[in-house]
Amino acid sequence: MPAMPTQLLLMLLFLLPAGASAQVYKCKGKSGETAYSEHPCDANAQPMKLRSERLPAAPPPAPPMEAGEPEPSPLRESGSPPPAPAEPDRSAERACIATATASIYGPSNDRVATYQQQMAMLGEQLDNAPDAKRTQALQARMDNLRRAIGREHAYAHDQVNAARRRCVEQHRAATP
Repeated sequence: MPAMPTQLLLMLLFLLPAGASAQVYKCKGKSGETAYSEHPCDANAQPMKLRSERLPAAPPPAPPMEAGEPEPSPLRESGSPPPAPAEPDRSAERACIATATASIYGPSNDRVATYQQQMAMLGEQLDNAPDAKRTQALQARMDNLRRAIGREHAYAHDQVNAARRRCVEQHRAATP
């Protein structure tokens, strides 16, 4: 029975959180990629220094300026310029573009797939063509299908670009 308390103790140790004393090592993989590990990669491995404190919260907004009051300097106390304004949320614009793209390319791809099936059938017929006249006719039909596929791709690309412009205009005009 003495093994039972040892097993229980080991299980409890594994359940305890690793805590702040865990070390992280930065390693290079065989193909040059960077990996991070709890264990040293080689004898020269040095643990990384991890930041243990949280970053300070953003300062409160400045009070409104009084008339005639000088404008504050754009440099902060640290002497660095203020951070760039946050990018506006473009998720609605991206969703609009994705929907338009799917609604245009989906049917276009279906039409191209039909043309490609026809090309495959003509290719099989071409392999078994009995004479030069039939071969020439099949090649002409295949050339027409290739041009149709090219036109279909160009038309779909034009439609997607136009839809993209409409989405951008619609959603950027609505964004303050």
